[in-house]
Amino acid sequence: MISTCIVVLGTAQAVPPGYDAASFARTGIGVRALGMGGAFCAIAQGPTGAYWNPAGLAQLGDFQAEGMYTDWLGAGIDLQYLTLAGYPPIGEERPALSLEGRPVQFGLSWLSVHVRDIPWWEEEGGYGTFDTWSYLIIASLGWQLEQSPSVSIGLNVKLYHDRILEGRSFGLGYDVGLMWRQQLLGIPVSFAFVTTDLGGTEVQWYGTTGEPVNYVPWLARVGLAAELPVWEGIRLICAASYEWGVDRPRFERLRLGGELSLEWLALRAGYDWLLTDPAGKWTAGLGISPWPWLAIDYAFLPGKLGDTHLLALRVEF
Repeated sequence: MISTCIVVLGTAQAVPPGYDAASFARTGIGVRALGMGGAFCAIAQGPTGAYWNPAGLAQLGDFQAEGMYTDWLGAGIDLQYLTLAGYPPIGEERPALSLEGRPVQFGLSWLSVHVRDIPWWEEEGGYGTFDTWSYLIIASLGWQLEQSPSVSIGLNVKLYHDRILEGRSFGLGYDVGLMWRQQLLGIPVSFAFVTTDLGGTEVQWYGTTGEPVNYVPWLARVGLAAELPVWEGIRLICAASYEWGVDRPRFERLRLGGELSLEWLALRAGYDWLLTDPAGKWTAGLGISPWPWLAIDYAFLPGKLGDTHLLALRVEF
């Protein structure tokens, strides 16, 4: 119950003034990415890659959908997401919107956190319970500016919404991402820069005392990834990213991750270190692709308040 209340305070953000709103959204979307410690902004593959860097959508060549549902921290906190990206095939064709002969890729993501039966007390009504919800909806697009080297740009438009008792909140934010991909000494590498909640996102509350405005911090993120040769049929991806608050301290974060892939199996590990914490946390995961159109991803995230197991299903059309 203590852990549940702590998370509620971090997700609902219904206390003024607030400069750390929507902290639930900074956990990240994508079981593959979280198994790699979140060091994903220079990889940004698949439909969940748009969360980490919308410019990664430019490399998507098909239509993909991914979904996940879990009990966060094992504390009765329902965490789920659903993402869609790309163009579905219509017959034998895959019609797409193009700009200068290169397709513009689109994505849509939904993240939800729901905490049930939180106890509370009123002098007149006595003891009771209430629920709280937090939502994030992301509309994304990515477009390739140049083909050799590959340079792409992306944009996220994000809607934040919270519900707690009679209170409701709404906020609109923007992310911009860049990605550069090339081969150096025969090794595929990529560099990325992302700025999230550009300028700081205001989340306005309604139906609460004072109807406060909370703020989602403006963050910047740089990343590097490389695909190293190991053996025929085996690939190793190493990635790193660093992020910081543009106009506020204490958001500095270092993420490291790796993925070793065989034909149908991927093993992942990562390290996520919020620099204000004396020690970071390691993560681990694996992926299974029994068919080219289907992938099952698992990630294990240890935590001080409890461990979390994530399981996601991804399909391609």
